[in-house]
Amino acid sequence: MKAAVRVPILYYHRVEDHLPPTKGVSPQAFAAQMEYLRKKNYRSISFEQLADYFIKGRPMPSRPAIISFDDGYLDNFTRAYPILKQNGFRATIFLVSDYIGQRSEWAGCAEEDQAPLMSREQLLILNNEGFELGGHTRRHTDLTAISIEEARREVEEGKQDLENLLQRPVRSFAYPFGNFNPGVIEGVRKAGFTTARTVHTDNTHRLEDLLTLRCVKLNGRTPWLKFRYYLTALYHWETRRHERRKSGRG
Repeated sequence: MKAAVRVPILYYHRVEDHLPPTKGVSPQAFAAQMEYLRKKNYRSISFEQLADYFIKGRPMPSRPAIISFDDGYLDNFTRAYPILKQNGFRATIFLVSDYIGQRSEWAGCAEEDQAPLMSREQLLILNNEGFELGGHTRRHTDLTAISIEEARREVEEGKQDLENLLQRPVRSFAYPFGNFNPGVIEGVRKAGFTTARTVHTDNTHRLEDLLTLRCVKLNGRTPWLKFRYYLTALYHWETRRHERRKSGRG
C-alpha cells in the first residue's frame, strides 16, 4: 500500500480585484502565489492523477500540488487562467452544472456575493487546455440537508451534465459547502467519482482519504508567510496534533 503523500490541495473561489477578503484573492496575490510555486519547482497535478498514484501506482512529480477552484466563476477564466498559463500550471474547477453560463444565484449564496459563472464555451477551452473539470452537484445543494435519494440525483445528474458537455468521464467531486456524511460519501462513490474534496484542512493524504480529501483554504486574509507554511510537512503535523488534542487523544 502506498504511504501517505504530501500534496497541497489549494482551494480558491474567486480571483478578482476589490473582493471582500473572505470571498477570494486579488490577481496580484494569486500571481505571487503561483510564481512562488513555480520557483520552488512545484508541478500542478489533477485529482485524477492523485487517485492514479494510489490506485494504479502511477508516478507523480517530486513536488506535486493541486490548484482547485469551487463553483466556476467567470474570473477563474478571465483572471486566474492567464496567470496559471504563464506559470505552466493547470487547475481543477468544480462546476455547478445547472448554473453554467449564469450567475451564482443558488440557495445559500447571498445576493451581494452572486457573480457571473463561466460559459460552456469557456469551459471547453479549459478542457482542451488540460484543465480538470469536476462535479459540484447540479444546484450547489447541501447534500446533508436533503434525502439520500435527492442527494443521489444531485450528484449523478450533475456528473452526467458535465460528461455530456465535455464528452469524457468526470471523476472528481467537491462537496457543496464542504458538508458530507457517510451516506453522502457512499452516494458519491456509487456515482463513479474516485476523489472528493472537503474543506477540512491538511496537505497530506492516504489511499483511504480519496473521498474525503483535505485542502489548504486560501483567501484574501491569507498572509504570505502562512501561504508558504501551508505547503510544509510541519503544517501537516501541527494540524493533526491540534486535532488529537481537541479530541482528547493527545
